Amino acid sequence: MIETGGPGPWAAAVAACLAALWPALAAGAAEETPIRWDMESLARVVKPMRHDMTGRMPLVLWNFPLPRNDDLVKLRSDGTLRKHIDTLAARGIVPTVEMGWAWTPAGAMAMARTLAEAGRPVYVLLPRVDLLEGTAYRDCTAWGEGPDATRRGETRKWPCLPLADPKLTAEWLRGQLRPFKDAGIPVAAVWFDDECLPHPWNGCYEAQRASADCRKHYPAGVLDDFAAFRKWAYAFRFDLFTKGAAVPVKAMFPGVVVGEYGDEVSGTDNRYGLDVQMPSAYANTSDLPRAFKDRPITQAAADLYYFQRLLEIVSRASEKVIPGKRSMPYLSRFVTDNPDETYRFPMSQDVYRELVRHVWLRGADGLYLFNLGYPTTPQTVTAAFSFESVEDARSVTDELLAHREFLDQGVPMTFAVPKSVEAEAAWSGRRLPGGRCLVRAVSLGKDDARVRVAVADGLTVDLDAPQAGATYLVSATGQVRKVASGRM
Repeated sequence: MIETGGPGPWAAAVAACLAALWPALAAGAAEETPIRWDMESLARVVKPMRHDMTGRMPLVLWNFPLPRNDDLVKLRSDGTLRKHIDTLAARGIVPTVEMGWAWTPAGAMAMARTLAEAGRPVYVLLPRVDLLEGTAYRDCTAWGEGPDATRRGETRKWPCLPLADPKLTAEWLRGQLRPFKDAGIPVAAVWFDDECLPHPWNGCYEAQRASADCRKHYPAGVLDDFAAFRKWAYAFRFDLFTKGAAVPVKAMFPGVVVGEYGDEVSGTDNRYGLDVQMPSAYANTSDLPRAFKDRPITQAAADLYYFQRLLEIVSRASEKVIPGKRSMPYLSRFVTDNPDETYRFPMSQDVYRELVRHVWLRGADGLYLFNLGYPTTPQTVTAAFSFESVEDARSVTDELLAHREFLDQGVPMTFAVPKSVEAEAAWSGRRLPGGRCLVRAVSLGKDDARVRVAVADGLTVDLDAPQAGATYLVSATGQVRKVASGRM
């Protein structure tokens, strides 16, 4: 029998070598592990915040790798759901209580209770796309007929828009939200995604005008031309939203914030009870055929188009926000509404990050990230791309929070958008009451450029606008200090 003693010097040396190599080997293994639609992958891609977001609206995602059904009850009971909520909180994100798709009341309550226990705001998402049409017109007595552009011209019955009853919408909403009220859940926000009637589009105007039964219910002149009808329809829509949704929700949960996807009206007028301007600013492939009808499309050309268009959307909406209202744009780096591979161009990562900087500096109070990523067939927007786009927005938010006072107290300095971001540099900024400014400047053209910025009455400064982008602190007397550079 051969007897062996303890480990000798050689074995100890090997052990020390392996111990030294292990962190690198583990990191390499992690990088090779594929990104899946799960919380572990999200936590790998989306990094924790370095700066505190207490007191600010958290980032909100449209899609989370979490269940919506009774599986949430199991995750709550074993502590996993709280762990996931804490993981997201460290990244400046709060999950919504989703009341749509494959949701269950028990699952929604489990999410709401766990959020409240974690000290996180309870944001409820009610994505019923026919919220108003499917409730307020239940007892409608007058209808028009005509083609519907969303149904390939198929003839349908259109309810007479003025005959909506907001009490029916309020009744349905109270039934949905009452369990949270009864459970003492402090609902902080309710987000809607109503995309149906009342609106002026897709044949609605023509059907209303053609129906004698409908015409008699309209104010004089509204149906004389489309422009008049469109103006009336949007005012009517958000008055209906106020009476049927905002008022009853706020009666149940004092202090709650109410917002509707795509809304660029409520933030402009205190007559409307919704609190948040929520324009949709998506890098959407459906926009590309029209934009590139007479010229070839490349990734670089798509980036320029997306940046210009999305900056215009956000600037137009943010400029109209009145005191007491908030701005929370929906942003997306890649929406594939047009499946044609000819136009399958997302927004490049560095250009998207640059856009997010300008969105913040033009008055955004929060971001709703339309990140997709959930399993689909075919899988166009992958889990990796989805989480990467979230990290893009998170990292830029973290970067700007190094100068938080400007986000909290600064007012936007400009809403102007160059006629061509390829030919002219873009800049955005916020000014504090004392006159100090935080300014971002970038050239998306072929060369570096310069911008002239008015920092106060009679005082301007000229700033470099490099292709990589640069961020500056400007004093009230015009002293300039560069504090950041680079798009990534």
